[in-house]
Formats: sequence, structure tokens, C-alpha cells
Amino acid sequence: MTDKKKDSQEVSKMILQAARSLFAEHGVEAVSMHQIAKSIQIGQGTLYRRYANKSDLCMDLMNDTFEDLMEEFRLLLEPLADKPVLDRLTVVLRRLIVFSNDQLEWLNVIKVSKTCKPDDLDFYESPNYRKLNNLFLSLLQEAQRKDEIIALVPEFTAHMLISAMAPESLIYYSKVLGYSIEQIADNFCMTMLNPLFKTM
Repeated sequence: MTDKKKDSQEVSKMILQAARSLFAEHGVEAVSMHQIAKSIQIGQGTLYRRYANKSDLCMDLMNDTFEDLMEEFRLLLEPLADKPVLDRLTVVLRRLIVFSNDQLEWLNVIKVSKTCKPDDLDFYESPNYRKLNNLFLSLLQEAQRKDEIIALVPEFTAHMLISAMAPESLIYYSKVLGYSIEQIADNFCMTMLNPLFKTM
């Protein structure tokens, strides 16, 4: 690796660390790109060459955070391998709801800053969505093979479950209906997940 490439990667790493720290302290909306550049003593041009806007920066931070989440799912599911699929899917869904709630501010910045185009499938074509969808799909297909689940189409159901946890829905449940994150998870499992499984 050339020194120039190494330096470039170091700068990118510094930008992400500074942004994560400033966002945690002040909130995403309150932090400007200028503040991020100033905090690590780089020019704004250097920052904008890597990230055209705060949305792109938040997306990169989300990608890092999402990798950690997928690893957490792996560690959560490993000791539960012999449990019914419903138990494992419940663990994944509850953790995903908490994760999404924790990242709402970032998700909103990403969503608001993106221009909306007809037939926009960016999210559904992203590696993060595909990994999450594959996890849900594999669990649903396993439940189908084991006859633990009602007649359904796993591909459709996996997408439906993920889509039902969109940021707008979480905001509505918490801000409008006044539910705690635990109540949202309880209601989600009771309404969307449990009815898919046969009673044993």
C-alpha cells in the first residue's frame, strides 16, 4: 500500500471518528460539515472530496455500524441454533427494532438528504438490506422446511417484516402513539410475527 493511499485511508478514518463523536455529543442535525473538518484540522475541500454531504457521511457511518449489528446477530443466534425458528426470529426482530430506534437520527438525515426518484430502489439494492433480507429469508425457509410456519412466501414475508420497521413507522409508534421501544417490539412480534407460526 502506498503512503499516499495509507494517508487517505487515515484521513477517512479520522473523519468518521470525528463525525461519530460530534454526532453523539451534539446530535446529527446540529453538527455541520465545517465543524467536522475543523475538529480534525483538515480543509473543507478534503472533507467534501470524500463526502459530498452529511447524508453520504451518515451512510458510511451506518455501514460500519451495520457490520457490527450483523456480527451481533451471529453471536446471538449461535447458542440458539437448536431453538425453534420463532424464538430466533424474535431475538433478531427485537434487536433490530432497538438498533433502528437508536439510529433514527442518522436514518432521517440519510433519507431527507436523498433526492427521491420514481422507482428508487437504492435501499433495497444496498449490501446492508441484502444481508438483512438473507438472514430473515434463511430463518423463514428453515421454519418452512420444519413445518413450523403457516403457508406463506418467504421472500415476500422477509421483505414485509423489514419494511414494517421503516424509520417513519418507528417515529409514528413512539412520537404519535407514545409507545416505548419495548412496547413497539412486543406489539410488532404479537401482530406481525407470532401469527405466522403454527401453535405447537
